[in-house]
Amino acid sequence: MRQLSRRVLAASESQTLSIAARAKQLAREGHDVISLAVGEPDFPTPACVRRAAIAAIEDGKTRYTEASGILELRRAVAEKFRTEHQLLHASEETVLISCGAKHSIMNALHAICNPGDRVIIVAPYWVSYPAMVVLAGAEPVILETTPASGFKLQPEQLRAALDSRTACVILNSPCNPTGVMYTRHELEALAAVLADHDCYIISDEIYEKLTYTRQHVSIGSFEQVAHRTITVNGCSKAYAMTGWRIGFMTGPAHLIAQAAKVQSQDTSNPNSIAQYAALAALEHAAADVEHMRSCFEQRRQLLLDLLGVVPTVRALPPDGAFYVWLDIGALLTEQRTSADIATELLERYYVATVPGEAFGMAGYLRLSFATSEEHLKRAVERIVTYLASLNS
Repeated sequence: MRQLSRRVLAASESQTLSIAARAKQLAREGHDVISLAVGEPDFPTPACVRRAAIAAIEDGKTRYTEASGILELRRAVAEKFRTEHQLLHASEETVLISCGAKHSIMNALHAICNPGDRVIIVAPYWVSYPAMVVLAGAEPVILETTPASGFKLQPEQLRAALDSRTACVILNSPCNPTGVMYTRHELEALAAVLADHDCYIISDEIYEKLTYTRQHVSIGSFEQVAHRTITVNGCSKAYAMTGWRIGFMTGPAHLIAQAAKVQSQDTSNPNSIAQYAALAALEHAAADVEHMRSCFEQRRQLLLDLLGVVPTVRALPPDGAFYVWLDIGALLTEQRTSADIATELLERYYVATVPGEAFGMAGYLRLSFATSEEHLKRAVERIVTYLASLNS
């Protein structure tokens, strides 16, 4: 039998989706599963967005659009990037609307990468980055961070990793899975290093509206790297629109044009109805976003309080997103990995979490607080029961 694509065979599957699928299977079998695994808001999509989608259907806006997205949405996104992110070069010509932020990143990587290129990824990382780089024909280069560095990339670490084969660096702030955010000073230091090296920067900012300790800063707002930065965002997290699949990005005009070419041959335009819904989200859903952010902030504090009295584990307070990065290193043995712990929590105690191995760093669990306070309380109770069983 003829061999399949080596690039596809070399790419890993998404562990978060496989864990979520197993949790749903257990729930269908009648088990009381509490999922802290999926990065998905549990709120309904805002009413103004739903109404706009219905109106788009009734108005017959159900046909092909421009492959790069409808003009009205591209203009609204460009305005958002200029006013909220200080990306002064953003315009309707340099915005590409895609089928989710993941699709935006994939389009950008395909436009950037050639065989033999390297793409720097900061660990812990979002689960899909390495596989996306492999699928784009490049080589992932993983730079590990530490608790001492706040799980943030350090300038000297970045400088040492850059070489002539480095085509791109992927940054993520707020970060999935840790929730950490880079400060303006920290981004300035990274930008100063990158200014001396001819590579692109993909800045994944999908969680930028869900912040709790500091204001979000876009690295693309720094003049010395603005002309090489691709800023990615979307509607999924802030507007509870994960299933609508609308992401967007801006960057250098020549790169966006090539990314749009990739998309035109891959998916054509994003869903027309979802585009009009996204336009309504950007124009009318600010109050809904703040309500959800405030609720997430309360849940964040609740989960930190609940975990704060649990022995042998340590929670990292997140600056943004809706995850707690839980240090379970004290529980590991030669026979017990963090993946084993996540499996046992799911199969025996019916709490779905994601092990640190999925994010390139063993010894941790990612817990999502995008669920009800009651679920968070019950989940931690089960985790405590599991921990007690280890000492019995």
